[in-house]
Amino acid sequence: MSPALAKMARRLHDQLGRYLDRQGPVYGRPDPPPPQRESEALAQVLDGLGHQNPVEQLLMLEAFLSAGQEEHLSARSFSELLQSQGHDISTEKAASALELFSALGFAEKNYAEDGRVLYESSRPGLHHDHIICGGCGRTVEFERPDVDQLIEKIACDENYCHLSHRLVVRGLCPDCRLRRRAGLPLAETTAGELVLVVGFEGPEEIKQRLAGLGVHRGARMKVLGEQTGSMIVMLDGCRLALGPEMSSGIIVRAIIHRRCQPRILPMAGGPADA
Repeated sequence: MSPALAKMARRLHDQLGRYLDRQGPVYGRPDPPPPQRESEALAQVLDGLGHQNPVEQLLMLEAFLSAGQEEHLSARSFSELLQSQGHDISTEKAASALELFSALGFAEKNYAEDGRVLYESSRPGLHHDHIICGGCGRTVEFERPDVDQLIEKIACDENYCHLSHRLVVRGLCPDCRLRRRAGLPLAETTAGELVLVVGFEGPEEIKQRLAGLGVHRGARMKVLGEQTGSMIVMLDGCRLALGPEMSSGIIVRAIIHRRCQPRILPMAGGPADA
């Protein structure tokens, strides 16, 4: 075969290979196995671990997956879901099942603002993070490849091999930000908020005590948290513990960055924020 003909044959061979790669499995190569159903996968894993007749676990997994990937279940709410379907499953047994699903990779464990442990179904190959409203507890999932890439870079910069991560962003949802525009008692704010005092309610004696502590109209406070009904705030570099009666009588508005104003219609009877 002449060099020119051999070159043409190699080129045709390469083009045919690329075409077959685009069309699917090459002739003679076995097709990949169909994806395994989650219940079949659980049965196989439990069999490998020596579990005998795991009918109850399979039933609970089907119920857990049927709740949907957006659902976050506590042990109590999972037990209530099972009972609504006619299964007598206690909260303790539901909690044990959720821990098992988490250990075997069928569920992911998260934590709510109130400290509850929540579970959601795991999606292999897809990573998502959460943003939680500190006001109402609303949880939203988001997928950001740029965030994942940044975390991967941080791990590499620190000479670590990235295995996994869990990112939880705390913030205020649009509805809660709207409520704070109108003003609300300090007792109803959440840790992390920067607030402006706009008024007072309640007995005159409480107002005088607050004035003695330096809490006046126009004061800016950082909410640090809540302990046994008292709000812990930072005011002029000092920490204050304001009891329930005090914190309920202080009316505040949240100080929110202009770049993160809620995209909502103006409130009735008042101008929109600039």
